[in-house]
Amino acid sequence: MKKNLSFLLIALLLLSAFSIYSWWQCKEKEKRMLVEMYTKFELNRWELESMGETFEHLLQNNASDEIIQLYARNYRDNVFVAKNTFIILASKEEKFWKLYVAMGDLFDFLNNVSKRKDVEENLETLKQFDSLFKELNKYRDPFDIPDELAEGMLKVSKQLEW
Repeated sequence: MKKNLSFLLIALLLLSAFSIYSWWQCKEKEKRMLVEMYTKFELNRWELESMGETFEHLLQNNASDEIIQLYARNYRDNVFVAKNTFIILASKEEKFWKLYVAMGDLFDFLNNVSKRKDVEENLETLKQFDSLFKELNKYRDPFDIPDELAEGMLKVSKQLEW
């Protein structure tokens, strides 16, 4: 009887060890997949590093409302990809939710740009995004992004007026 009980206990212990190891492997695989997904769309984030500078250049050179709208739509599409990337990551850490909300605010602003005045009134805020995106793009692993950067993005996004 004791041998059967010992055998059953050992079998349960081995089974639980295997289950824990399998669960850990799945978590590691999921994290690698999320990191890969994040890096896959880094080109979109690179485009956003010079958004404020570009708008400033356009304003200085008297670009028409239509040209400004065209650039705004292009940047909007890049923000859309970043926004969707962060919503996928949002269930993992709160900083990704903050980044998602910040990208949503920026997306909404860019989607509503219809004239020079919209950009002129928000130029300094857009230039702040330049430095924030440059900082964001230093991180190849999204889990390394500091909470302060996510908080900064969220704070700057709330300054947009449209």
